[in-house]
Amino acid sequence: MKKKRLYAAIYSLVAFALFVVMDSIGKYLAEYCSIIQIVWARYFFHILLMFFIFFLIKKKINFKKNIKIQIYRSLLLICCTVLTYVSVRYNELINFYIIFFSTPLIVSCFSYFFLKEKVTKFGFVLILLSFVVIVFTLEPTSAFTTYLIIFPFLTAIAFALYQLLTKVVAKDKEPFVALFFTSIIGSVIFSILAYFYWTPIVYNIAWLFMICLGFIGFLSHYLFAIALQTLDLYHVTNFQYTQLIWASLINFFIFGDVISELKIVGIGFIVIFGLIFINRELQLKKNF
Repeated sequence: MKKKRLYAAIYSLVAFALFVVMDSIGKYLAEYCSIIQIVWARYFFHILLMFFIFFLIKKKINFKKNIKIQIYRSLLLICCTVLTYVSVRYNELINFYIIFFSTPLIVSCFSYFFLKEKVTKFGFVLILLSFVVIVFTLEPTSAFTTYLIIFPFLTAIAFALYQLLTKVVAKDKEPFVALFFTSIIGSVIFSILAYFYWTPIVYNIAWLFMICLGFIGFLSHYLFAIALQTLDLYHVTNFQYTQLIWASLINFFIFGDVISELKIVGIGFIVIFGLIFINRELQLKKNF
């Protein structure tokens, strides 16, 4: 069981790293495409990959379980996707991530009240400390106080609710079904919107990134759903703080943003808090 939980933790880490890659690709594509086109690519190429995999595995899958929850969950992720690309387009990445990193705190409250998961006081303190370190490390700019900051805040709430419903459907042990509903609904809605509001894409390289966006979207959310089959919701979302590491590295190597000494110190503390959290929670589960 301990080994299974360790694998789930690794899946969580990889999933959140891929989420950052998706956000970065979305920010890059915003220079060449409209938000509608970016979201369309995210779900259209996602569903193409799923059809290909479904054809290969030829496995009988039950698509009738929790249909209403699957639809609500899918709509929440679609809203989250749109809000994310709007947020990174009109806000600095620093301000976006400060607000978005409040998601584990929101999720911890949701999982405690709605899923009745046991959230230890020490675990909650570690989550809170990680968030405080992030706010201190990222140093919000003056733009943090403008009305545009509402978009990252709405993104955090939508993503927290999406994770809550993902945990609910994870009990069905059918991650493929969860991904199917999300991709098919997103593809249909944004294929219609893209048809009416399509703008020419001049650079062919943008198409490559759009395809990658869909494939990474599939893989990241598949790993996320797998992790939730083993770990409690607030355990998985605690790994979201590692996104600061990947965001800092991508911003430095791709977008040319300098990693300050303060940010390095903050990342160090987040890693330490994360390791303590993982070790403590694994020990607690071992004792039960």
